[in-house]
Amino acid sequence: MRLVVVVLCIAAVTALVYVLLTAWLAGRARRGGPWRVDTIARPDGSLEVVLARAGQHAHTVRELPSDLDPVELACELRLAREDAQLQADELNR
Repeated sequence: MRLVVVVLCIAAVTALVYVLLTAWLAGRARRGGPWRVDTIARPDGSLEVVLARAGQHAHTVRELPSDLDPVELACELRLAREDAQLQADELNR
């Protein structure tokens, strides 16, 4: 009788571990890859700095108009990409 109780307890714990591990792995598979920073050039000449992840819609961090001075554009683009990279690092934790 005692052996039956021990075997049933072991089976219950094993089943619980299996269910939890399966749910955890399924959640990780659905989550997608890491967030990354992309810069997209639009047809109108403006630039868009986005956070992108496989299988998900890209999130715009900043849009830069096409009429900026080249030096100002380079500076703003660098700042936008640094800000986006900080956000991506935080999301990837």
